[in-house]
Amino acid sequence: MSKVKTGLIALTAIMVTMLILGVTPAFAQTVEEVEMSYGYSETTLSPLGITSSFLTTNEEAGIWVKINNPSDKVTFKFYYEENGVEKEYTSAYSRVDVIMKEGASWGIAFTTMDIDGQTPSFKPGVWTAKVFIDGDLAAIKTFSVFSFSSIATSLDSLRVDIAEIVDEKNEVVESYNDLVTEYDALVEQYEDLEDSTVSEGQLMELNRDYDDLQDDYDDLFDAQGSTRTMMYGAIVVALIAVIVAVYFGLMKK
Repeated sequence: MSKVKTGLIALTAIMVTMLILGVTPAFAQTVEEVEMSYGYSETTLSPLGITSSFLTTNEEAGIWVKINNPSDKVTFKFYYEENGVEKEYTSAYSRVDVIMKEGASWGIAFTTMDIDGQTPSFKPGVWTAKVFIDGDLAAIKTFSVFSFSSIATSLDSLRVDIAEIVDEKNEVVESYNDLVTEYDALVEQYEDLEDSTVSEGQLMELNRDYDDLQDDYDDLFDAQGSTRTMMYGAIVVALIAVIVAVYFGLMKK
């Protein structure tokens, strides 16, 4: 008898024994995805309004979890930081039933934490949601709760930074133009000297000046590109957070 047939017979015998004894084979429960959102689709079970930031005036913050081979219930706990110490927000403790995807081996668990008028609205900052399956910690997700006034202050600060960057850019452009003029003049002078009789020392000094100017030119170009990239990146991130939070917050009201 081949080893393959022997293995199949052994596996079949084990499964039959488990069925006779009433033992159900266990499959690993794994968390595939965790998202903070404003809800989920009842049709596809996918999250709606994914975000990592909520306003203190939003009605609630939701957490959505996709789990393979889930158990019947999932527990959610929320935490905030106070004076450098993590504290559990016990009022948001939630144990929910898993919603299975029809015809699939996975399901989702979803719950919300009230914000407007509750403790989270008075404790803006970074919050943490923890997911427990059968008492074991299965996933952690951080999110922010912030006030519109803090965003307005941040935008005002950004406006000042932008104005400074624009002024700086104008200075960079002016310096850039000066460098181009000097560069062109130096190239012309270099070519003229190559056609004339000069000492080796003069030529070496001119070469050093030429290389130094080229380095300054390259550094200025790189600095300008880096500054603009950082500026636009910071603005885009801030504005997206505000737009998502305000939009879905108004939809929920």
